[in-house]
Amino acid sequence: MIKDLFQIQNYKLFLTNMTMLGMAVAITAPFLVIFMTETHGLSSTGYGIFMASAAVGSFFVNTIMGRYSDRLKFDRKYLIIAALFMQIMAFLSFLIIPNTWILIISYIIFFSLGAPAMPQLYASARESINQYRSGIAVMANMILRSMFSFGFLFGPLVGSILLARYDFTGLFFGTVIMFAVVFMSSFLIKNSSAPAVENTVEITNYEEPKSPNLLTNMTLLLPFVAFVFLHVGQWMYLLNMPLFVTGYLGEADSAVGILASLCAGLEVPLMIFMGYVASRVSSKTLLIIAGFIGSMYFLSIGIFESYTMMLIGQLPLALFLAILLGLGISYFQDLLPQFPGYASTLFANAMIVGQLVGNLLGGIANDTLGVENSFYISGAFLFIAFILFFFTKKEVTKGEI
Repeated sequence: MIKDLFQIQNYKLFLTNMTMLGMAVAITAPFLVIFMTETHGLSSTGYGIFMASAAVGSFFVNTIMGRYSDRLKFDRKYLIIAALFMQIMAFLSFLIIPNTWILIISYIIFFSLGAPAMPQLYASARESINQYRSGIAVMANMILRSMFSFGFLFGPLVGSILLARYDFTGLFFGTVIMFAVVFMSSFLIKNSSAPAVENTVEITNYEEPKSPNLLTNMTLLLPFVAFVFLHVGQWMYLLNMPLFVTGYLGEADSAVGILASLCAGLEVPLMIFMGYVASRVSSKTLLIIAGFIGSMYFLSIGIFESYTMMLIGQLPLALFLAILLGLGISYFQDLLPQFPGYASTLFANAMIVGQLVGNLLGGIANDTLGVENSFYISGAFLFIAFILFFFTKKEVTKGEI
């Protein structure tokens, strides 16, 4: 099956781009909260509002692009290229704008406009996968997402080195360079060729299918909410973990990068393994397992308050993320096979809404309850998602969409 993946048009390029995109995000991700709180004086709540605002903008841009991207008259790769350019501008803002409020506004605008890069890259890959053989889509998406995690294996370590040697200037400069590399390589994506048709049938009175409304379709809404809750817990963790490790436990900044890299390194083989498991076990079952395992890990942080236990806990965390991030995109694409752009956007928007709520609640929980207690709330959100997945369906019939 693995050999078949490399016969898919553009797939090698997609793998390369996802790896570099993962590195671009990971170089800065663990340290941005430290930069904004220490250099620009934001409180944890203020940082949460800042990230939530970027998530709101991303949600609206993604929603608009998701609804229209499947009906574009030009190649999808130009959406990807435009979005990557916006990401470059977003992180350039940290290098050239010293004023805190102008920086915040600039980042929110450009980051929001750059949000479609990831879902549109997935959608472009799914189109190529479908034209080759749709039956290998789950494994193809798993491998693709694992390359993003592979980038996270090295990104935090690179970020730690850049931060130690060149301070935050080197950190953001490295991020901009990585996004620029992905931007340039995206021009190499070849147009997807239409699948061969043996018999041509003339169709009259054809009405172009419209993507379903999320809010009025419980078949989509229930798993969407469950995914949102999973991401709320995850983003609360991502916001408070660096502050907990450095501020509460007294570890060095590099300890944050070690945790992030260890988790990413474990994610890669786990994602590939879960790709094989997914052919034998339903996505619903695996998502239920992920919700339970993730909730137990987040609860353990508040119980043990130990960096060593957090290091050990990266294995269950990596398994949780391997299922959530590896299977999630395939889950929605299988629900809406005729709308790959909209399906990918649903997954991306679940992450964005989770990021929005998670950052807000994470900052508030830190300031009001203490960073050491915030992880109990993270665990609670994952446990609620664990319950919700029992009420989702393994398959969706055509009449339900």
